[in-house]
Amino acid sequence: MKRRNLILALILLFTSTLLSAQSHNEEVTIEGSYTPHIKKSERLMKMPEMPKREFSIPNYEVSTEDFFYNYKVELEPISPLQYNHSKFEEITNNFIKAGIGTRLSPDFLFRHYSDLTKKSSLGIGVAHNSSWLGMKNYPSSKYMNNDFGVSMSNRFSGFQLHSYVDYHYDAYNLNDDTLYYGKQFDADFDNKRDIHSLNVRLLANNNQTSYNSLYDEFLLDYAYSGIQGGIQENYLNFNAYLEHSNSWFRNSDGVQTLALKVKADVDNISQSLFLIAANPYLAFDGDYFNLHLGFRLDAKTNSTSMGGIYPDVKGSLYLFGRNIEFYAGLGGGTKINTLKEILEENPFIVTNPLNYAEFDYEKTYFDFQGGLKFKAMDMVNGHFGVRYRKIDNHVFYVGSSVQPNAFDIILNDCYVLNFNADVHAKINDEIKVVADFAYNKYDFLKANTDMTLDVPVVKNYAWYKPEVEFALRGVYKYGQNWNFKLASYVEGGRYALIDYSEIQRMKAIVDIQLGCAYNFNEDITFYAEVKNLVHNKYQMYYGYPSYGFQMFLGFKYRFL
Repeated sequence: MKRRNLILALILLFTSTLLSAQSHNEEVTIEGSYTPHIKKSERLMKMPEMPKREFSIPNYEVSTEDFFYNYKVELEPISPLQYNHSKFEEITNNFIKAGIGTRLSPDFLFRHYSDLTKKSSLGIGVAHNSSWLGMKNYPSSKYMNNDFGVSMSNRFSGFQLHSYVDYHYDAYNLNDDTLYYGKQFDADFDNKRDIHSLNVRLLANNNQTSYNSLYDEFLLDYAYSGIQGGIQENYLNFNAYLEHSNSWFRNSDGVQTLALKVKADVDNISQSLFLIAANPYLAFDGDYFNLHLGFRLDAKTNSTSMGGIYPDVKGSLYLFGRNIEFYAGLGGGTKINTLKEILEENPFIVTNPLNYAEFDYEKTYFDFQGGLKFKAMDMVNGHFGVRYRKIDNHVFYVGSSVQPNAFDIILNDCYVLNFNADVHAKINDEIKVVADFAYNKYDFLKANTDMTLDVPVVKNYAWYKPEVEFALRGVYKYGQNWNFKLASYVEGGRYALIDYSEIQRMKAIVDIQLGCAYNFNEDITFYAEVKNLVHNKYQMYYGYPSYGFQMFLGFKYRFL
């Protein structure tokens, strides 16, 4: 049989957060007449990567992360006032970053990776960022973010075991809480936030690397999230993945993959929600196409509506040596609205929303995605995509009428249209530019209702959801020692509901960042960063302005 190379794109949609943390720099192995990618089992055990030769300037990511194919701008949150539970990543670097800002804001990051034996490795990560000085008119405005993580990887004769522990602690005291919406409150009213979260993950997968052998993977994930003195959540997730790839149909022109994903979630606040889902599919991959045929079946408890059956169908057409890809897909499903996700988006919810037991299930009846991905002359690649969904119980936030500078949670049914476009351009070896744009439109099916007070809202808006987002990032390398960066983010006006009576359109967000780094030698880099150059005190949520202009100075040190 004539040997020829064929690159396989095995679609392994795995919903745990670990997937986004793994490297995709996979090697290739030869098996029969094909050259398929090595399985994920080989990807997980790898040599440590060297830290990149660039400093870390805050950047932004347009919030359309669920496209099947996208190029993510790896960007940090807009404002330090926004709680960001960073998902723990496998640690493969050995370096220290330390700096301090103009508001006496320390910025510290430590990463360590070591091979304990030939078959085991250890990773340790520590991160800290805080502000010791407040803002004018906001004397008590301070924050602190802390993260500590440990990872272990062990390889045995037939399988690998990866364990992760991540603890996150965030403290916020970001507003003058004696005056709220023109009302005078008791000065003893405590509106601080101390948020604790703990994640423990165990991932086991076999060591099979042949495309025609059975591959299996199992994940157990426990998460605790809670506001100190307020609402607490315990969340348990189990995932199983089984896959077998072979050439059952067209032996000379493709590989087929038969797979099954099973997911079970248990969420407990004061009561328990349970969700179980099964997702079998068959995928075909050839030189010019990829086809994924499956369905999702889920069932849940503690809800007036039952689960359902949803399509899981998507496909791609490749042209010009896979430099152009047209894709489309249709899906759907049910998930639990967890406290963990809510706190990641908005840490300023009421401390204890009337002991509400849970945040219910979010059900997506259909989810259509389609678009184009392209690459041109190894200089430009990009993506244009559209997404249209019908969602029940989508989470929004409105200002609370009972707690100063806090937010009630409302659940709403809506149609959501997203258009996403991003382009990556490599001008030359010294200059790289990334642009990302998103347009988001919401149409509502019913009036907003506060889930804790059952207060109807007269008019619907997508509270705090921007209609337009745009990010631009540029990198310039000058000689062997200097690196310069520009990062900017623009977000259109958003609507806020105040005291269930006043609708206010918040001003647009404009944030520009500059920075430079000097590589003193192979191991030491000095950096300077300017955040929010135009000193725009935009508000992510009403009553919580950004810190405005800040400058950071520091260094990075790489060690073996």
